[in-house]
Amino acid sequence: MKNKIICIGSCFLILIVTFLVAIYFNEKNYVYHQHIEEKNHPVCNHEDIFCTHLPIVTINTGNQSIPGEQHEGIMIDADIQIYQNGDDVNHLTDTPKITSNIKLRYRGNSSVHFDKKGYQIKFVKEDGTDRKVSVLGMPSDEEWVLHGPYLDKTLLRNYMWYNISHEIMGYAPNTRFCEVFVDGEYQGLYVMVESVSYAEGSRVPISKYNPRNPYTSYVVRLDRGTLNPSMVVDSFSNYTYHHYPRVMEVIYPGKNQITPEINTYITNSVSDFEKTLYSFDYDNSRIGYSNLIDVDSFVNYFIINEFLQNYDALSFSTYLYKDVKGKFGLYVWDFNNAIDNYQETAYSYDEDYHFPKMLWYFMLFKDEDFVERVIHRYKYLRETYLSDSYLNQYIDETISYLGPAIQRNFDVWGYTFQDDATNLLEPSTRNLHSYEEAIEQVKMRLQLRGQWMDQTIDTLRQFSHKSKVKKFNH
Repeated sequence: MKNKIICIGSCFLILIVTFLVAIYFNEKNYVYHQHIEEKNHPVCNHEDIFCTHLPIVTINTGNQSIPGEQHEGIMIDADIQIYQNGDDVNHLTDTPKITSNIKLRYRGNSSVHFDKKGYQIKFVKEDGTDRKVSVLGMPSDEEWVLHGPYLDKTLLRNYMWYNISHEIMGYAPNTRFCEVFVDGEYQGLYVMVESVSYAEGSRVPISKYNPRNPYTSYVVRLDRGTLNPSMVVDSFSNYTYHHYPRVMEVIYPGKNQITPEINTYITNSVSDFEKTLYSFDYDNSRIGYSNLIDVDSFVNYFIINEFLQNYDALSFSTYLYKDVKGKFGLYVWDFNNAIDNYQETAYSYDEDYHFPKMLWYFMLFKDEDFVERVIHRYKYLRETYLSDSYLNQYIDETISYLGPAIQRNFDVWGYTFQDDATNLLEPSTRNLHSYEEAIEQVKMRLQLRGQWMDQTIDTLRQFSHKSKVKKFNH
């Protein structure tokens, strides 16, 4: 009887633990699609004052010059107010839900030179120390990005694809639409986005830096480069010019935490992964790359970016992370140039697969198991998050949710639809002339790219196919 009671108790305990773990992971991976969660929003009936169902963000700089266009790496002092009245509409005359001091600068690589600016925001206390704030219902942190869609005439790319990527990968930046004023002037529709990593923390799924531990979780970024040589990671792929002329740099831990010893540890750690991947035994089940990376992360990252033809990935804004006790993973960032929105180059919808020739994927696609996982996963996603019906509905429902905020945005920035405006896309015939045309372009490109990948996804096997003319499977 005693053993029976112990057995029943153990089973009950296992059920409780399983239930709690399920709740934890569901909450951790839960995606708040603003246009769905808030679709029953109230309608503004005020014509004499600014009124919106979206949150309002106002930034006051005291008419200071905002740095960032020259990538100076400095920020100014400013203050912010965020208006979010829950189930009611928002006005500038309401009491702000959040009022805070902030540090502020412009952000972006090429986008920092657009007329509509993006902003990097850091919440601080009156004494200048960091302040963690829950912004628009997202988890508390001190650093945030205000993304101002400008090149993206649909206004949807980053909001939509961060959220869908979160559904597919289990992690991606949280986002919220809002309307923004700077020094009293309306700036249009923006997307508040979680930063990837910064000096004191990281939003990727890794443990926090422990200064007492010589080993650490970390995030590195492949991009144009850094002003701080101590952050550069001279890994194997740099030594072999596999990512030249891009620069890999440490993003987390930050510059105030990094030491030569930590940099050496991170450099060696990344190099160990890369040497394993580029070795003769890369696909060995015991000592190969699959023991070092979250394979699903790399599979999903490939599918998302190839489907969207986001060819900045693996060249710019590419984030590789590793938990001190875990495996390497990839984190999506910036879809502004995706879906035929790349400035300098027009990619056709049937452009051949790009990533099997790039950096780490050059070797991953030599492994039959990896290729089969990509094919199987893609076919599953085409029935779910990448299906034509799901994507078209997502676009239509988001547009419906944004409502009059779209017109307000283009009351300010609509001149970019005009023929005599600065042409942002090359050749100039690619520039769009209305919001409706921009939406149609995105829908058609997603449909055509999906159809092409449906027809060709199985041909990815060519990259792992053994050949008699190959002495080694490399």
